[in-house]
Amino acid sequence: MQVCDVEKMSVFHERLVKAIDASPVYAGNRAKLSRALGMSPNYVSTVLSTSANPNFDIAVRMAKELEVSLAFLAGTTDQSFDLSDLSKDGPMTDKALQFFDQIAGSLREAAVVRGQEPLIDDMMSNWYKYGRQLSGFNAMKDWFDLYRAPVASSDRLEVLRMGSNSLSSRTLGTSEVSALQFALDEVKDPALKSALLRSYKTAAQGEAVLSEEYLDVLAPGHAEKIRLDYLRLLLPVQRSDGSNAILSYSKPFR
Repeated sequence: MQVCDVEKMSVFHERLVKAIDASPVYAGNRAKLSRALGMSPNYVSTVLSTSANPNFDIAVRMAKELEVSLAFLAGTTDQSFDLSDLSKDGPMTDKALQFFDQIAGSLREAAVVRGQEPLIDDMMSNWYKYGRQLSGFNAMKDWFDLYRAPVASSDRLEVLRMGSNSLSSRTLGTSEVSALQFALDEVKDPALKSALLRSYKTAAQGEAVLSEEYLDVLAPGHAEKIRLDYLRLLLPVQRSDGSNAILSYSKPFR
């Protein structure tokens, strides 16, 4: 078994190692997991040794194979949703697993409706469930920001609305669209500004974009900037008027 330097890994890679080692199916066998993902036997080992980030579809399949939530692998929750704990007397049947999925999904949906902060998994589930329609996210609207979908010729991001509990609102101390728009327009680093716009353009092509990001922000009550590491999910959605937008949901790492 290949040994990786955990201290040099991101949260995702560190938790991936732990999930593979703890899996009763894979028991640390990275080649076996690689083949289950439809990749070459060295794929998972390469991802871990190089700290490369798999594309979103692969990450989702990893979580499914390891029976943990995508949010757990990403480091935004400590709830692994390890199904093995629910079956002490033997493997769960397909019907039992399906029943658990339905119950867990209903519980999560009810929690979000009550105002609990959603998980990455919740956002993705709604995106698929409601056919990428923005109207499907009404219960979560306080937790994300909305941008006009940029086109190839766009040279800036345009903020449409801010969620009152979104990470940007909490960071800026306001949910006024003008505050976030000003902050984006005044980004001094051209490389950062270009990368930011590029990621939204990628999402505008119809792809879900999940990435690890960081910001150096001036927090209220602090004289110096602090580093904020977070996970960002960009989802292309359609508004009620038929126009396209990008839903931006960010969650700090624990």
